[in-house]
Amino acid sequence: MSGRLFLTFDDRHIDSWVAARPILDAAGARATFFVMEADELDDRERAGLGTLLHDGHAVGSHGMRHRNADTTIDEHGDDGYLALEIDPSIMALRELGATARCFAYPNSRRSDATDAVLLRRFTYLRGGGPRTADLDEARIAVIPSGPAPRVLPSRGVDTGRGAVAHLADADTLTALLRCVADHDASLVLYAHDIAARSDANHLHPARLAEIVAEARALGLAMHTLDDLPDEGSTP
Repeated sequence: MSGRLFLTFDDRHIDSWVAARPILDAAGARATFFVMEADELDDRERAGLGTLLHDGHAVGSHGMRHRNADTTIDEHGDDGYLALEIDPSIMALRELGATARCFAYPNSRRSDATDAVLLRRFTYLRGGGPRTADLDEARIAVIPSGPAPRVLPSRGVDTGRGAVAHLADADTLTALLRCVADHDASLVLYAHDIAARSDANHLHPARLAEIVAEARALGLAMHTLDDLPDEGSTP
């Protein structure tokens, strides 16, 4: 069996991402961290990103201030959006040693029009996807074998926000991972904070450990999105 799993994490939860390194290392997993507010990071956060990069993880852009692409383009135009939200983020991240080659849409707010604007700056964009227990609908997130699309679908795996639990869909994700392994396909997952409890959207560390262990048992390679080549083919 073969296939690829791309783990991605959003926002600015750098301390918890660094703390979760042993979980990723134990499974040989490398992840992509999409960072916002890169210009406001304190010394500890900057050092944390450096540690993640040194470990072989990737860091991409989540926008400078987490503005929605569609509404910001409506208000400021294509070039205004790039100047306000995107170019400063790329510059700040590259100063920290990141490639800033990929972008994750805040709130998964995207369209063909926003894709066209952002593909002027990024090699790959990560969109969203349905968080559903319906397996047929969930399979929309599976990327078939062959050249990867430049706009990547994804599936959320956060376990909760504050005291509110998200959908318990472990069986559905297991089926998706098996589908990926059986068909030499790819799957992009996204979460935010990595914590047992957080006011933000978060993935419990124990659940992360289950996911990467299951992926490893299925023989899935756990790459960063930076490992996708410029030509849009699987690594």
